[in-house]
Amino acid sequence: MDLKKYTTRILGIILLIAAMLAHKYIGTAVIFMVIAGLVMLISNKSIALKAFRIFIKSFKQIPHKRYFLIALYDMLLIAIVFLILPLFSKLFVSKVQELTAANIGSLLLMLFAYLILITFVLLLAYSVFKGLIWLAILKQKPSAKYFQKFLLLNLCWLFIWCIPGIIVLWGLKPNYFIYVLVLAVIVYIHLTSILHYTFTKDRHIRNALKQAFATGIGQIKQFLLPYAYIILVYFVLLQVFWIVPRTTNFMLFASLLFIVFYLAWYRLYLAQVLKRIMQQ
Repeated sequence: MDLKKYTTRILGIILLIAAMLAHKYIGTAVIFMVIAGLVMLISNKSIALKAFRIFIKSFKQIPHKRYFLIALYDMLLIAIVFLILPLFSKLFVSKVQELTAANIGSLLLMLFAYLILITFVLLLAYSVFKGLIWLAILKQKPSAKYFQKFLLLNLCWLFIWCIPGIIVLWGLKPNYFIYVLVLAVIVYIHLTSILHYTFTKDRHIRNALKQAFATGIGQIKQFLLPYAYIILVYFVLLQVFWIVPRTTNFMLFASLLFIVFYLAWYRLYLAQVLKRIMQQ
């Protein structure tokens, strides 16, 4: 019997057993483990074997310089965000203190200008570093034209997400906020990764926006098994936090490192998955 054909199903069984043992410790997050385990368990053997090979191949890229470069770009982006937000907040507060209660109109105008400015600055930083990340993943050279179009792409993407975001938040009950937020973040990361991959590959904004939904949602079945593997890796790596010091500062630092290096692997793996899907 060729055990390779059953590797994915064996992993699925292990994940389901782990979910039963861990549900007291991770709460509702166990749902993701159960879904991933079931997907692995019922997957077609031949499809699972091909998917497993791509999954294993993704780890061969970790020792390479490109993997650490991707993680570094994310770290720099996080550092800039943590630098910009307090800086702009301090500037805004100092300006507000100069106004009196009679200047409510000026205050609102200043608040609006502040939000527009900080959104643009953060979007600019986001576009630069996310652009560098996907250029590194696809082994392409940067150019001024690429970053200009990439900034425009992210601006369009921001507006697309703002409309349903405002509608949902307006009518959402507080009890469901955290669940909707988690789901929204997962969907955003999934669709945005496809958006950035497609744009960096062919440099067309319209096609990138189209493929984000056509591939990301229209071919969702193709992503079930890869995301089952992604969930598996997440929960395996999460066990590291059982042995690290529980001080607040160290946990925050460890969490940031975890997210950065995990997402670096996630993007490299997803790029291989997308390449296979788009070649079909």
